Amino acid sequence: MKLEWIGHACFRMTAEDGTMIVTDPYDDSVGIRVPKLTADLVTVSHEHHDHNNLDIVEGRPKVAREARAAQVGGVTTQAVTSYHDDRGGALRGRNNVRIFRIDALKVVHMGDQGCMPDETVMQAILDADVMMIPVGGFYTIDARQAAELAKKIAPAVTVPMHYRGDGFGYDVIAPVGDFLRLMDNVVMLDDNVIEPEKLDAPVVAVPKCPRG
Repeated sequence: MKLEWIGHACFRMTAEDGTMIVTDPYDDSVGIRVPKLTADLVTVSHEHHDHNNLDIVEGRPKVAREARAAQVGGVTTQAVTSYHDDRGGALRGRNNVRIFRIDALKVVHMGDQGCMPDETVMQAILDADVMMIPVGGFYTIDARQAAELAKKIAPAVTVPMHYRGDGFGYDVIAPVGDFLRLMDNVVMLDDNVIEPEKLDAPVVAVPKCPRG
């Protein structure tokens, strides 16, 4: 599998058979050039404008919203419902944590997880090989909570997302460095592409933001 960080909480995964999945496509409020992407499946963790901009995905891909399961090619996905805040969804509603089976890997995309996961979510994400996790706080869990969660799950590859960088991300969320200072085995990548099988796991892989 090849994993590309498109920016914010958006990734594109390409399976060995060529099947492509895009997660949480964003809009231009994020401060990153909105690209045009191709995909066979698009997943949406929740219906906020920086996570559900289907217009950037060309063609007619299958779309999996809410906790809907889906299969395309050899890739399967299911989701478990959580919350976008620490008040049972009262502030920002629900969030769906998405679990993918792609090639031989279990890949977890936490969406805008806004609180420490309950037991149902924890059981669903155990044994993850790759986990994409929000770290910026305010709208999601913060660096300390993200580090605690990452250490509990202990995936082979942890990928931080949904943070503020140089010229991108919302002002109210924190930079990725707050999270990285709490983690070991951090690798800063030269581009936005991650190939998990080629990394010396366990590792926190930080792809370069694909601005342009």
